[in-house]
Amino acid sequence: MKHVVWIALSLVALPASVFAQNTLDGTLGATLELTSSCVISGDSATTGANFGTLDFGERPATFIGVITAQATGGAGGPGATQILCSPDVTSISVGVSGGDNAGEGSTVGSGARAIALGSSYIPYDVFSDAGHSIVYPPDGAPVSVTVPAPGAAFTLPVYGRINKTSAVALTVGTYSDTLTVTIEF
Repeated sequence: MKHVVWIALSLVALPASVFAQNTLDGTLGATLELTSSCVISGDSATTGANFGTLDFGERPATFIGVITAQATGGAGGPGATQILCSPDVTSISVGVSGGDNAGEGSTVGSGARAIALGSSYIPYDVFSDAGHSIVYPPDGAPVSVTVPAPGAAFTLPVYGRINKTSAVALTVGTYSDTLTVTIEF
C-alpha cells in the first residue's frame, strides 16, 4: 500500500510593504575650491622650484664687453623658463637674492652679483626686463611685474647682464653663482 502524502500549501496574501525595500533619497553636493597660484609652467612645485639657469655662454678668458642671458631650462623643460599663474593674478612681485658672491669682482666690471671660479669673479646684474632697465636689488627686495596675459604662461622676468670693462685675462674654467628667486602673488 502506497501512502500518499499530500502537503497543502496555503498562500496568504501579505501586504506589499513586507516585500518592498525601504528607500532614502536626497542630494549630495560636490565642491572644489581653487585658490590663486603660480607655478613654473609644466611643474607643480611651489617650494624648491627649479627656475633654470642664466647661461651666459662661452667666451675667451680675455673678453671685454656686455653679455646677456635670460632664465632658461627650468623645471618646465628647455627654452625660456615659463611661469603660469591663475587668471586672477594680474601682477607678481619677484625678488632675486644677491647670490653667493654679492659685491665681488668690481675690479673687472660692474654688477652687484658675481659668478665665481675659486677666488676669480665676474660681476653681473639681474633685471626684471629684457631691456635691462629695472635691476633686482641684491638684498632680494621684490620688484613688481605685470603679468602680460593673465591665465597664460609667460617668460620668467629674470634677465642677466655682464659688463666686463677690464682687459685683464681671467682664470679659465666655468664660473657659477646660485640665486634664490621668490615670486609673490
